[in-house]
Amino acid sequence: MKGNGERGMPGEFLLLFTLLLWALFFMVYLGNRKSKINKWCFICGMIFSVGVLKEYLYYSLFPQIMEFYPSVFDAPGALRIYSVLTAIPYYFATPALFITGLYFSRMEIRKPRLFPWITVLPFVPGVILSIVYPITETRYYQLGDSVYYTIISVYNMIVALLATVLFLGTLAKEMNPKVKRQKLAITILALVPSWFAILTTIPVQLFGVADAEKAWQGNLLVILALVGLYVYLVFREGFMGSRFRHETYRWDEDEKLLGQTMDTVRHMLKNQVSKIEWCAGHIARRAEGGELKEYTDIILRSTQRISDFMAAAREHGTELTCRPERTNVAEMLKSVAGDFEKRYEKVAFTLRSAPGSEIFCDRNLVREVLQNLFQNSVEAMGEAGQITAEFREAKGRYAVLRISDTGGGLSEEIKRRIFLPYASSKEGENHWGMGLYYCQKVMLSHGGRIEADNLPEGGAVFTLWFPRKKRKGIMRRHGAEKNTGTDSGR
Repeated sequence: MKGNGERGMPGEFLLLFTLLLWALFFMVYLGNRKSKINKWCFICGMIFSVGVLKEYLYYSLFPQIMEFYPSVFDAPGALRIYSVLTAIPYYFATPALFITGLYFSRMEIRKPRLFPWITVLPFVPGVILSIVYPITETRYYQLGDSVYYTIISVYNMIVALLATVLFLGTLAKEMNPKVKRQKLAITILALVPSWFAILTTIPVQLFGVADAEKAWQGNLLVILALVGLYVYLVFREGFMGSRFRHETYRWDEDEKLLGQTMDTVRHMLKNQVSKIEWCAGHIARRAEGGELKEYTDIILRSTQRISDFMAAAREHGTELTCRPERTNVAEMLKSVAGDFEKRYEKVAFTLRSAPGSEIFCDRNLVREVLQNLFQNSVEAMGEAGQITAEFREAKGRYAVLRISDTGGGLSEEIKRRIFLPYASSKEGENHWGMGLYYCQKVMLSHGGRIEADNLPEGGAVFTLWFPRKKRKGIMRRHGAEKNTGTDSGR
């Protein structure tokens, strides 16, 4: 084994370097374990950390083990482990960075059919190289085979450049300043240490720059800076799902806290809702059918939704919890549209879905989305016009539900920020601009998305994308024909 000078910084610093990498990327992962971006950023960081860990093991820990247990562990065995650990970041670090970039750019939604293939291809060269050049001899090829190192260098540079294009392209397209700051921080977190490692290892070893073999260890300073940036963002505005907040209150006084206040509000609402339900139920029983019964049914459905919302708020707080179940598309559309038809007689609804179509979704949350979209369309049309809801099973991993109207459409300014909180084209104290932001959160909780656009003939169209996977979104209907565009004629 080489001496301490040739391995760069002391073993204690190498161990600290490794622990800092683990701490940083574990915090990223724990910020939102359901996020693919967080997961792959974590995987990428762990793979890169192997490059540091191997230095500590080979130059610090292994010599101590061989000194005390020479019959158990020898230099050739240590070199084989070092070679294997060297191969892991060589072959798989930049592909992991590339996949992080794919999720960062939402490629799984933009190209759902190609996405599975795109995620596999970057790993193929690494697998082939690990077979052609046995990973237990990586150190030998690294030092003595210029062809091997040229292939490794070109491979990693190309994949890293493709990943960089994904990150920077997505960052350039983001218009929301707050979201852009978050994406900029993620881009820095992913690209800066990766490129530092690439530019201080590949060119140095490829062109034989003397006395610079361990220049990559300067990445320790970069990681320290990134840990500081992460902590700063987590405390300031939250970052990648994590947020620390300091709250000051008078702990020595018996005063009501926010949670107690919210419990009081919920209790008051519960009492009033129960009275409304009781009255509406009595009216419904005496109405004996007819129009009055239909109105009381609307009241009862609305109070039930309020009760469900309060129960969910009490159990989960502000967190949006998705509880999927089988839901018939036609029945749900008809039910939601029916409430609007009673209120807005000049608004006509056309509902299209194939017979027997079902979605596996949280029925209450998706109903709220439909109500928000229908209400926006009604107001955009001046309470008179046509609303069309069409469900179809598109090819690929997603199916779509399109809600369109005959209103004036969306301005370019509104389209850019339509799903941001407090973004609204309407005036008045009753329009908070939270409806479409809520719709977006619901669709994301299902693993899907929502898009807004204008129709060529005029009017706005909102497209809801549901993934087909059973646990997250759309399910294929059983025993039903393909979508024939059946019109319910509403």
